[in-house]
Amino acid sequence: MAFKVGAVIVCAGKGKRLKGTDKAILPLRGKPLFFHATNLFARLKEIKEIVLVIRKNHFSLAKRIIKNKKVKLAPGGVRRRDSVYNGLAVLGKDISHVLIHDGARPFLSREVVNNILKELKKYPAVICGIAAKDTLKNVNAGFVKETLSRDEVYYIQTPQGFRKDDILEAYKKVKGDVTDDAQLFERMGKKVKIVEGSSLNIKITYPEDVVLARKLVG
Repeated sequence: MAFKVGAVIVCAGKGKRLKGTDKAILPLRGKPLFFHATNLFARLKEIKEIVLVIRKNHFSLAKRIIKNKKVKLAPGGVRRRDSVYNGLAVLGKDISHVLIHDGARPFLSREVVNNILKELKKYPAVICGIAAKDTLKNVNAGFVKETLSRDEVYYIQTPQGFRKDDILEAYKKVKGDVTDDAQLFERMGKKVKIVEGSSLNIKITYPEDVVLARKLVG
């Protein structure tokens, strides 16, 4: 099968840590949050198909502002993993590989995507992240257990790239909640390649992240 890449962009969370703000439609530079990552992927010729996973009550808004024919919509699920699976299920059968991205990361760069795609031609799972700069402690019940080696710790970001059939298999076989898609591969004992991410590829989770994001866009 030819190397044909699709993207699943997940932006169906309830924004609990944003004090009830509906994160998906949070305005940023005059557009809802889900628009920005979707627009970047839509401009990349390497990405042949995009599935935006949002809540059904945002479908009409998405159809009004996203005109690119590569973009399809899928409904969000109860958990993140349910939302991702809903998106994967919509991808065309001819898609061989997929990038899974959090819609709450609006500042993804082409460079990071290109680095992942380059390695994805060689490895079944490729993620991006930033090497830890701070001292890291393992803490239990308010007390330090040990200091971790920074050389072996990364702050993980999205997108995360996979062979489509492999990540679908992982979702079917591995049960329970996960905080990122690569954990499914890890639990199956498979190797995951990592490439350098970007310090600007922030995730909007808390109110202070919104302030930072709006400063970044001016």
